Amino acid sequence: MTRFRLAAGAIAVFAIAACGSDSVPTDSFGSGQPVATDLSVSTVPLGVEPTAATTAPPAGVDTPASTSAEPALGPLPVPTVDLLEVGSFDQPVDVAVRPGDGEIYVVEQPGRVVAVTDLSADVVLDITDLTASRGERGLLGLAFHPTEDLAYVNFNDANGDTVVAEFTIDPASGRFDRDSLREVVTVDQPYSNHNGGQLAFGPDQLLYVGVGDGGSGGDPERYALDLTSRLGKILRIDPMASEGEPFTVPADNPFVDDPGVDPTIWAYGLRNPWRFSFDGDTGDLWIGDVGQGDFEEINRSVATDRRNAAQGANFGWSAFEGFERFNEDQPADETAPPLFVYDHGDGRCSVTGGTVARGDLVTDLQGWYVFGDYCTGQIWALDPTAPTSEPRVVEIAQLDGVVALAAGPERELYAVSNGGTVARFVPG
Repeated sequence: MTRFRLAAGAIAVFAIAACGSDSVPTDSFGSGQPVATDLSVSTVPLGVEPTAATTAPPAGVDTPASTSAEPALGPLPVPTVDLLEVGSFDQPVDVAVRPGDGEIYVVEQPGRVVAVTDLSADVVLDITDLTASRGERGLLGLAFHPTEDLAYVNFNDANGDTVVAEFTIDPASGRFDRDSLREVVTVDQPYSNHNGGQLAFGPDQLLYVGVGDGGSGGDPERYALDLTSRLGKILRIDPMASEGEPFTVPADNPFVDDPGVDPTIWAYGLRNPWRFSFDGDTGDLWIGDVGQGDFEEINRSVATDRRNAAQGANFGWSAFEGFERFNEDQPADETAPPLFVYDHGDGRCSVTGGTVARGDLVTDLQGWYVFGDYCTGQIWALDPTAPTSEPRVVEIAQLDGVVALAAGPERELYAVSNGGTVARFVPG
């Protein structure tokens, strides 16, 4: 195993290639901006409070109470971490965990799921013949049902459209029954980019599905704020088949009684919510929404009694990019502004949303929200206890082509590079 270390104030550079489908490297998971070739620039050094990379809401932008409640006591201690490589894979994009299982399940973009321990790796699903893996397309997400022997994957079919499919799994081996494939939700994709891809079961044991705005650039069809479309949304469903239907719409979805509105919509106004997560302790929903040409954003929606985070929330795209007005023809009222925004200076281009660290393996990382930038490989920690008007962010690690930051079986944290590496956060 390879041990990576980022000391205070130091910059680590890895030789992991970014994924791109054209002769000019592009951000394969969101903005379509050029990938930085110089990955040695640090804009938020470890232990130094950010300045230019941080933006606060301008006067006049609403801050709904549901997304701005001040968190508990702080500040949190500055974390010092190492990255310990656990394996190399074929274009990995995420890791997932199965309840009661000590393995991590690595999602490979070409169409495989690999069950991994420190001693073994076993392919438990192969749907490479069902998905066209190119650019931002492929097998993009995986979630296991919290109480049933079922798994759900998010992939693009041969036409490029989004498919959320269910598989039964062997409870002993964790192997997927390929013949049990059942399509749950499909979403037509008008362009090749901004597919979203995240799947997550919330504290309510319902399935949340992240879908991008349909692609191209600038939301040309204005799908993100269109409540008749599933594009640019987070959907919420009970994915199990019932009464002849492939899924059930929960009765408390925010638009279930609104004529003409798609009832599966939970939150909207998103450009490409590539990675989002629920805080395992609070139920808060954190979203890394990939920006257009200038800004990347982190959105946080606070739960009530660990439920209903982001219910009916409008995150503003494409009326806004970050805090800045974008499409003037889109309504600007009743939008929930980001918690944190950073710009595209020094090669940054595409946010990789992460998760709040809650595991015991790295004690000084506990409570921090960890996220990264795909193009530079910078990995940051954001202190949720800081005032929303003064975000506190420190750089803690570096991994080229970082596409996911997710929790493992014991809530330990993993970083995933689309160039091949999956690494575990360990104490520094």
